[in-house]
Amino acid sequence: MIKLLRNFRQNALTSGVTRTYIKYAIGEIVLVVIGILIALSINNWNEERKSFTQIELLLNNLGKTVKEDISILENTVVLHEFRSNSLAYVLKFLQYTDRSSNEGFIPKHEKNTIWKGSYPDTLNTDFVDLAIFHSGINDKVVINKNVLDELKNTGLFSAIENDSLKNAINTYYSFVNRNFIINDWNEDLTISWRGFLRDTYGVLTMEFPNRYDPLSFVKSNEPVQIRIHEMVGPARYRSGNASHAITLAEDVIREIDLYLKSK
Repeated sequence: MIKLLRNFRQNALTSGVTRTYIKYAIGEIVLVVIGILIALSINNWNEERKSFTQIELLLNNLGKTVKEDISILENTVVLHEFRSNSLAYVLKFLQYTDRSSNEGFIPKHEKNTIWKGSYPDTLNTDFVDLAIFHSGINDKVVINKNVLDELKNTGLFSAIENDSLKNAINTYYSFVNRNFIINDWNEDLTISWRGFLRDTYGVLTMEFPNRYDPLSFVKSNEPVQIRIHEMVGPARYRSGNASHAITLAEDVIREIDLYLKSK
């Protein structure tokens, strides 16, 4: 009987020690798991901060390049606004209304310094000279896509948790890509016009005002009138496209600023 009591007491003590060890082991495991979870959370947080730092840097650079785009696009707006209006002006004084009645004038751009003051209502030979001179100037709209490409190639564009910003960026670059990068029809049109004058009449647009009375020359050569008429509409269209691209670019800059300020 005494032996049984001793065995029972020993078993109880052993069982108590085992339970204590089990509780201790469970506690250790819980602490280790909590430590791992905390470490993972910290690591994830650090990775997120690193990603955001990269995104922040690239978005700031993107904002700078888009501002540079705006400067280029403003030059295009001004050049083609002047081209459209000045060539329509030439046609007006040639009474070329039968085929140019749909080519009305558009408002003069506020940054247009090609012609000081309002456009003339009466015949102005200096204005005609400028019209012919600028008809041959080819503007190349160069849009910098390097930062956008880096954002997308690194996967950081997808990491931007702001649909409004991503939509603004995609809309802007899709528009300029379609209208100014893939197929710059304006360049072909301008080169064709210069080649036409050079090959047909042996004159360059830049020399034209010095060699001829432009209005008399155009009046006496109907093929030149037709070519000028063909340039008015596209110039107006390109000016409008460049103006719209500027609006989209400004949307991108605004969305970038809002996104960065919210972080």
